[in-house]
Amino acid sequence: MSSDPVEALLAGGEATAPILLVRGERALAEPLAERLAARLAEAWQTEPIRLRHPGDLPAVVDDLRTYSLFSSGKLVIAVETGVLADRAAAADLLSEVRAELPWQGGAEELVGKARNAALRLLQVLRLFDIDPAAGETDQVLAQLPDSLWAGRGRGRSKRGGDEERSALAPLLSAAVEAGLRGLGEVDASILADLLRDGLPERHALILVESAAPEEHPLVEALARRSAVVDAGRLSLERGGRIGGIDRLFAELERETGVGVRRDAAEELARRTLRAPGRRGAAPGEIDADSTERLGAEYRKLATLSGGRPIVLDLVVEQVEDRGEEDVWDLLNAVGTGRAGEALSRLSRKLAGAEDPTAERLAIFSLIAAFARQLAALSGVLAATGVRPGERSYPRFKSNVAPRLQGEIAGIEKNPLAGVHPFRLHRAYLAVGNVDPAVAARLPALVLETELRLKGEGGSPDAALADLILALGGSAVRPAPRSAAGSRTRA
Repeated sequence: MSSDPVEALLAGGEATAPILLVRGERALAEPLAERLAARLAEAWQTEPIRLRHPGDLPAVVDDLRTYSLFSSGKLVIAVETGVLADRAAAADLLSEVRAELPWQGGAEELVGKARNAALRLLQVLRLFDIDPAAGETDQVLAQLPDSLWAGRGRGRSKRGGDEERSALAPLLSAAVEAGLRGLGEVDASILADLLRDGLPERHALILVESAAPEEHPLVEALARRSAVVDAGRLSLERGGRIGGIDRLFAELERETGVGVRRDAAEELARRTLRAPGRRGAAPGEIDADSTERLGAEYRKLATLSGGRPIVLDLVVEQVEDRGEEDVWDLLNAVGTGRAGEALSRLSRKLAGAEDPTAERLAIFSLIAAFARQLAALSGVLAATGVRPGERSYPRFKSNVAPRLQGEIAGIEKNPLAGVHPFRLHRAYLAVGNVDPAVAARLPALVLETELRLKGEGGSPDAALADLILALGGSAVRPAPRSAAGSRTRA
């Protein structure tokens, strides 16, 4: 079997499904869809039309249902419609049906809200690729998955699936008797109608979607027709490895005709790829816009290389470093006294931030908390006589931590009480890199840094760098005087 997904899809001849889905990372899925469209267009003697984020999908479908006056077929590539992103579309439709239950009656009683509920029920069935008239009512409803009854919001049911199906049976029976079809009104159900009813010969819609979960009923229906192509995804894996990156570089090499050296590829990925900045992002997810940037930078480098393989020096020279930087690696560098590395990571983190001001304050908050902990720990070490330097965590946890977190004469509450031993051990190791005189000044340095970040004087980046240097045991230059506090001699 061919490893090329396009060849695999077309292995049995021309694709016959009216809808073809190419899903995955947009930078991978879109070129793959274009290759698929090119193969079909050549066979159908037509030209594909590409639509990005089409605002009126029903209009696109209506146009596909009509024959072309100027060519033998029609082929539309619709990129990122979002129509398959919401796997709860069927549950939302079903919630409108439940609002009219219980209901009893025949076809003649299907009027008003009851008729609308019946139409919604038919749309739900079509969304799951179920023929409402193919069998007895209970057999038809039995094909709906049990997961549908969980729903969300109003769509959530407290009753079991069998009880729900029984309540829907009279409505479905009356709808079939009345000859209702339940044609789609929302985009997902319109596509479900298209999938069941088909299109004229040599007409097809190719969907390119980054979000198309397996559980979506329309995705399931397309998969049963072997009309789904998985382009692959990028993901951040353990150890910093990026899954799927080789596939992306292979696609870019196929597109441009220019390869890339492995070290150059790794550096290009490091400088461009980032995790999403939004909440709720999946673990390991890579921001789609940063993937697009990687592709754009690759094409630029391919042009500059003059047809030769892209090398590391060219990447370093031409691509601005705006890749992902882990703030915890930054803090680890601070805590282990590697001030130079910490400053380099800080610069990279801020350079790649969408909002540098917010990012700067977030980093300051973490470093300030760490600095206050070091100041407290330095004082407790002096008060208890505990010597720093125990690198073994088990020995530290059993022998050193209890002394550091116990009662101290003259202090009402130990500031280290309640701190997790692992975090305490990291701070304990870090405090050995800080001069005791500097450690005593850390609370004042934190306050001074906060004022400088808020505009009291000088560069905010320099203010944060000075705090990092202090934590790393380096000398700190004095903060520049603010304009308001300066004096000029006449």
